[in-house]
Amino acid sequence: MIGLMEWAAANAMKPFCDEGEISVGTAINIEHRAPTTVGAEVRAEAELESVADRFYIFRVTAHNGVKEIGRGTVTRAFVNPAKVAERHLNNK
Repeated sequence: MIGLMEWAAANAMKPFCDEGEISVGTAINIEHRAPTTVGAEVRAEAELESVADRFYIFRVTAHNGVKEIGRGTVTRAFVNPAKVAERHLNNK
């Protein structure tokens, strides 16, 4: 369930990535609200709630088709892996 929530937030950010950028998770706060059966279809949704500096905070929910099974927040940020690697090499 949590993986689906993270994926929903990452997918919401994907169209806004600049060339060479990806988004990475920086925080997660999830409340598991109800069980669901093995094999049940679970849907996760993410809605941008706020932006704090370079951090994008999403309100996320998971639903099993009958009821909400989880909710919370996922925080993500854009990064450029090549630039991060370059900074890492230059700091050695």
